[in-house]
Amino acid sequence: MEQQFAGDIGMLIKLPFKKYDQYIGYSAPPKLSTYLVIDTLIKSYDRLYMDDSEKIVIVGDSFSDQDDFGYKNYLAHLLGHRITNIVFRIGNNQLNTAISLLNSGIIDSATCRILILQVVGRHAIEKLRDIDLDLLYELPKTDFEIEKIKDNSDLHNLFSFIRLRVNYENPIHNSNLEQSFFTHSFLSRKVFYTDEDLRFRYLSKADIDKAQENLLLLSRRFSEKGIQMIFLIAADKYDVYRPFMTDHSLPVDTTTDGLSNIPDVCVIDTKPLFQKMIRNGEKDVYMLHDSHWSYKGSEAVAHELFRHINEK
Repeated sequence: MEQQFAGDIGMLIKLPFKKYDQYIGYSAPPKLSTYLVIDTLIKSYDRLYMDDSEKIVIVGDSFSDQDDFGYKNYLAHLLGHRITNIVFRIGNNQLNTAISLLNSGIIDSATCRILILQVVGRHAIEKLRDIDLDLLYELPKTDFEIEKIKDNSDLHNLFSFIRLRVNYENPIHNSNLEQSFFTHSFLSRKVFYTDEDLRFRYLSKADIDKAQENLLLLSRRFSEKGIQMIFLIAADKYDVYRPFMTDHSLPVDTTTDGLSNIPDVCVIDTKPLFQKMIRNGEKDVYMLHDSHWSYKGSEAVAHELFRHINEK
């Protein structure tokens, strides 16, 4: 099984989405072949050096880890200069990573004018709830996170296939859609998502209230240092396609809705943006075999960020 046929959803169950390559129909247009993003780990306590006058920094998760066809590259092209992406694997909570960089003086208003703090929707409340506003930066011990070797044996794949067929401990869910929203030959009206997309069912009102309180404190902390914070919520695939599913009994996630209503806090929630695109007939906003958005989503997010940046 090859990764390009599986996507992160297929890899969870060791099954490829046959004849479906994320780079066919999903790759960025040739005009974005130039990569304008500086991806970096912070390996010293010296001030972060950037030679671009705009001083835009991104701290995010896997949605900020997409390369040529990622939103950060689209945004850099729209701005006309490089931007800096702090590799999210520095810590397990990128919000704390951003706070620790600020508290340690590694980023300040001289090196960072705008901070784009990106969080996937399913983790947004928990990560906001658990931030530490007094955290200092700890240098990473290694340059790269070492991943465990995945078992790709035929026998393992066979057992995964059996598990999928009998629905035994299957981490992947799928729902039928009201119409065709993907270009796959026979899965165009089906959306695949994972258990992680449904984490919102376990959040309490106290969790949500604490998250909203901390988001305001977080924004104020950066504003006091002369840095504008943009809180970017990467909507979960389930949340985006939920209004278009045929099973209307499925739960609806509203846990992050209140984050967009906090005065003086800039929040970009991508869910309404993508649902508007889908209602207008846009296909493949997300990748069928992956939990991440496609280059179409990246481009839309970049334009939304560009608009907010130019309004300031």
